[in-house]
Amino acid sequence: MDDNFEIVISKRSVDLLDYCVYMLPSFSFDAINAIALLNQLIDEADSGFLDYLDSKVSEDEIDNAIYSIIAEKNLPTKKESSSKKEISKETEESEKSDHDSDIFFMGEDGKVHKYPISDDVLKVFLEMGRTLSRNKIEKFEPKHVLAAMFEVNNPTLMDFFNLLQISYDKAKSYFIRKQLKTENAFNIPDSLTGFLELLNEKVDAKKQCEILGRDKEVEKIWNISLKRNKRNTIIVGEAGVGKSALIDKITYDIVAGKCPKEFKGFGVVSLDVNSLIAGTTYRGQAEERIKDLIDFLKETNNIILFIDEAHTIMGAGSCGREGEMDLSNALKPILARGETIVICATTYKEYYNYFAQDTALSRRFELVEVLEPSSNEIWPMIKNKVKALSNFHHVKISKQMVEYAIMIANCFAFQKKNPDKTLDLIDRSMVVAKRQGKEEIDKECIIANFNIYYELYNGMNEDSRKEIAYHEAGHYIAFKELSDSLVDVKTLAVSILPAENYLGVTCTEKCKDKMPFENKDYFINLLAADLAGRVAEKVFRKEHTAGANADLRYATMQAYKVVTELGFESDTDDVEDEIFLNTPDYPMLNEKSVDIINGKVSKLKKIAKRKAEKIITENLDFLEAMVKLLLKKGIVTEKELDKLWIKFKKKKQNA
Repeated sequence: MDDNFEIVISKRSVDLLDYCVYMLPSFSFDAINAIALLNQLIDEADSGFLDYLDSKVSEDEIDNAIYSIIAEKNLPTKKESSSKKEISKETEESEKSDHDSDIFFMGEDGKVHKYPISDDVLKVFLEMGRTLSRNKIEKFEPKHVLAAMFEVNNPTLMDFFNLLQISYDKAKSYFIRKQLKTENAFNIPDSLTGFLELLNEKVDAKKQCEILGRDKEVEKIWNISLKRNKRNTIIVGEAGVGKSALIDKITYDIVAGKCPKEFKGFGVVSLDVNSLIAGTTYRGQAEERIKDLIDFLKETNNIILFIDEAHTIMGAGSCGREGEMDLSNALKPILARGETIVICATTYKEYYNYFAQDTALSRRFELVEVLEPSSNEIWPMIKNKVKALSNFHHVKISKQMVEYAIMIANCFAFQKKNPDKTLDLIDRSMVVAKRQGKEEIDKECIIANFNIYYELYNGMNEDSRKEIAYHEAGHYIAFKELSDSLVDVKTLAVSILPAENYLGVTCTEKCKDKMPFENKDYFINLLAADLAGRVAEKVFRKEHTAGANADLRYATMQAYKVVTELGFESDTDDVEDEIFLNTPDYPMLNEKSVDIINGKVSKLKKIAKRKAEKIITENLDFLEAMVKLLLKKGIVTEKELDKLWIKFKKKKQNA
């Protein structure tokens, strides 16, 4: 809590607690415990509790639940103690108390109000104090007390809802939102509290935003949202690149007042589509929920609706019944007119396979692409999140170790995406450091997350290790020799340690700021780099590994694309270039054309293989030196490899 922030008790709250004390003898209590507080909150209009319960159960059922708890529970009462507790800077010490106490509140009239309370109610008031202080609410009302009971998951309150057979989780979500409602807050209907979440409530504007970078993408989303019509965005990118982080950044900017002035006071509401549809086994249930959602969006003109996993809205709620409304069709009218702003997120695969197939829906959205950050963009992007992880674990990490984690994450989780895979590795490494009693992460803490792979490597025989080393060295050499053409490809590291889905890896990334000339030679060079691992293996032995066969499969798929989609011939210039369409509108592939394509693909791969063989033959000395280095270290960084490459190039020039 803020030591300089004072909270006073409102007149309604004084009346509430005074009446609690007045009723204590009738319950044989000598302190305000949870059931005494709950009993009064039900009748307090400001709390909204009775209105909420009335729509679900009768007053007799409410009374029976109250008296059932009184009869069956041995409730805490005030002990012989005169300890004084206040919502103040002594909060942390007070919370440790294991006995009942008196609590003091300053009233609006300047008078001090004293109440005997039990330990469970003390926890309620302490939690309420933190929440109100954090949100700069200077006076507490009965609704704040009720919400605090939910926030601490008071056992008596939970038993009460269990006896009434009412969802405790839905009620908790409703009343916690209700307590912080201001002129800019949003009264989410009771029927939607289990499916909608106000993301603003998760933001602490006094802290630094953990989301850095992505300024261009966020700016584009603001510009789309400022349009008059079709103000909707679909964020597309691979899993782990930070699509949802854009929403976190937008929400933070709104709460912190850093957004465009047109969006000040807006709320960002996240929709859980699966929960919205879950349990709707009877016809009309899903339609009713969807209608409630649409009505809420129409009536509330200062919200942004966020839907993750955008493809889930396709057919959601229809149950396959003809004429039944589904979520995607229900949203179309308000999406087109700009009555509300909707931001969706999904992966490329889900977007093109599902979302984009409904042209009437997809044309109401503007696409914002989120690419994986390059290795040198990751640290500036994640440094605030790393700081938050450090504060959580109480473990430090240097920038140098973060960069090491980036490299290691690329080697062992090459198929996953940054920044998520690096942040996950740092999080796990901090756990390792904490359990080992270390205050700062070192290389051993990072490597410890992959001990199983080191054990697999140590269990390999020498020949198996060499096969992998020759294979990965072949890829690296080809990329270096063909760098004049493949300017958009950068090698980050080479590893011969096994990982989840591969035995070794040459980590590369696309350079966004460099555009190659994508002619026939460019694609042949790419194929040569793909096949160079197979070629280099033959220097050691004639058999190929599974990794070499996987490279051949990948090269074949790439060559097929080059032949069928790009029309690059593989033999002589006197043959006219052509492409091979194969769509429902242009079904051109038949047995004869398949044979033609396979022939061209085979020739293209042969050209690429000959180029790879020439490159490896001309660099045998470097190949052997790199294999030796890989066998010694297991993982070799870009800097180490470049140093070795320059050394051998100079030696070759001087020969």
